[in-house]
Amino acid sequence: MNYHIGNLLIYQEFNNKCECPLCQIRKIVENRLIEQYLNEKAMEPSSRKRVNEKGFCFDHSKIMLTREGKLSLALQNATRMETLIENIKPFKDKKQIMKEGLFFIEQSKTCVICDEVSLMMDNYAKTVAQTFYNEPKFKNILQSTKGFCFEHFGLLLIYSDEGKNRQQEYVDILYNLQKENMAKSLSDLEWFCDKNDYRNVNAPWKGCENALERSVQRLHKDELK
Repeated sequence: MNYHIGNLLIYQEFNNKCECPLCQIRKIVENRLIEQYLNEKAMEPSSRKRVNEKGFCFDHSKIMLTREGKLSLALQNATRMETLIENIKPFKDKKQIMKEGLFFIEQSKTCVICDEVSLMMDNYAKTVAQTFYNEPKFKNILQSTKGFCFEHFGLLLIYSDEGKNRQQEYVDILYNLQKENMAKSLSDLEWFCDKNDYRNVNAPWKGCENALERSVQRLHKDELK
């Protein structure tokens, strides 16, 4: 295998028997970024500029509040608040008032960590296709996974052209893999429902005890919380 910094996490997580290897990669990427913004990035001028412009979303702020480095978060939030205060400009024109209102609603949702995670996951989706194209042995690793959550399945399809002249082979594997494993997840979820019928109280769980949790991850994605 041709391991390098770009595909090391791909080989690591695609060899794990998880519901979605890209969700696992996302967790690792997200956790690294959170730690960086609580440490070295907090003092980097370019990073501070982006934080002033975008800030952190509520979900990432909650996570950061549970970690060491609260002073770093406080300093970044302080300059972010200064930036927002500067944008409070009283208007009398109704259209301008509406525009300003929409601006501040949007500002509560923007997040530098979300932006960077999204960009990095796009790159990882591209790299999966490139790895499939460049390294024939990766095909078996891909086929041995349990498929993906729907968001990351979609992401892989979007960037499947990175597989070049092996794109169709790659896409066919993704489709078959996803359908097969989603059918298994659905079957497990149906048995979870049946098992909760009093008539099946003594029937075995057949490994479906966590089928509901797995279905949530499949339908959405496994967020870092």
